[in-house]
Amino acid sequence: MTVFSRIRTESISKDLLDKFSENNKKLAWEYAFSQEIRRKNNVDADLENAEYEILYDDLSIEDLMNKDGEMIFFQIKYLLDFNIRASTVIRKCLGLSSSQLNRMLDTDSVYCNEKPLQKKYKIKNGDVLQINRQELINLYLIGKEELFLSAINDQ
Repeated sequence: MTVFSRIRTESISKDLLDKFSENNKKLAWEYAFSQEIRRKNNVDADLENAEYEILYDDLSIEDLMNKDGEMIFFQIKYLLDFNIRASTVIRKCLGLSSSQLNRMLDTDSVYCNEKPLQKKYKIKNGDVLQINRQELINLYLIGKEELFLSAINDQ
């Protein structure tokens, strides 16, 4: 992919030119996954087949029940733009099926940046997801009433 073409080296900052000359990996990743640069260069990237890993802390039903507050907050740290849907991240991190997440979206139990989450929304670095704690607990406990009663009795 051409990043700069027919451009004078004086018009590029010395720091940026040095990084390109040194084949700086961080800069290469930034340029490879920058939606703006892909758009400017008419690059059709196949991000659907890009492999990525979502790192997150497991959140158990017990953790949810013991949390304070009506909403659970998650902040997205997403340095490279892979065009990942928020729904994919939520399903993966919370272990939800597609139908369970749809149920939560239908009841406006999931927000992104203080607005109801749209199913096809693509996440951006710094996004804040809010999930209604009680709705999530209810989803986890459907068909597991004995577990719920046991947890209540233990408290």
